[in-house]
Amino acid sequence: MLKALFFDMDGTLTRPYIDWQDLRQRVGVPQAMPIMAYIESLPPDQRPTAEAIVEAVEFEAAAYAELNPGTAELIAGLRACPLKLALITNSHRRAMDHIVDRFGLEFDLRLSREDAPLKPAPDLLLLALEKFNIGPAEAWFVGDGRYDQAASQAAGIRYLHLAHDGQTPEEAIAIHALEELWDHLQEAGIRQL
Repeated sequence: MLKALFFDMDGTLTRPYIDWQDLRQRVGVPQAMPIMAYIESLPPDQRPTAEAIVEAVEFEAAAYAELNPGTAELIAGLRACPLKLALITNSHRRAMDHIVDRFGLEFDLRLSREDAPLKPAPDLLLLALEKFNIGPAEAWFVGDGRYDQAASQAAGIRYLHLAHDGQTPEEAIAIHALEELWDHLQEAGIRQL
């Protein structure tokens, strides 16, 4: 039985804003390496500068981001359902909190990269399961990227992919707008009030 929904933030609840290529160049990240993994590989005296650049870009994105169509209505509607809601992001806590506060979104749990290793590792999702005291079969994760899908698969949680570009990754259920989530929830016995 479904008891919780987990949501990614950037690109899922908010429209994509960050120019990842520009950020990678500013920090000096090689193409094949994730940004935060690169920063962790830097000598300790170089990390604070790189982290500050990333956090500034993330906070700018939070300050100027727009919600994806239907986000506010979806979260408000879900608050009337018997489901726990978690926001799970690789972004830093200050940017996450700014988005939530700015748009008046309500979650039972908010987890950022300060809480556990980043997606694609499953740790943030596993931590959410632990906090809600539920198993993987009792949660779904809604995201928009390959790291979201990988983390979900590693945690054993059903993944729904918000397909901005119309492409559906292998082994993923695609939705093309957040409102489509209600169709899947109905199949699970959750009704929109």
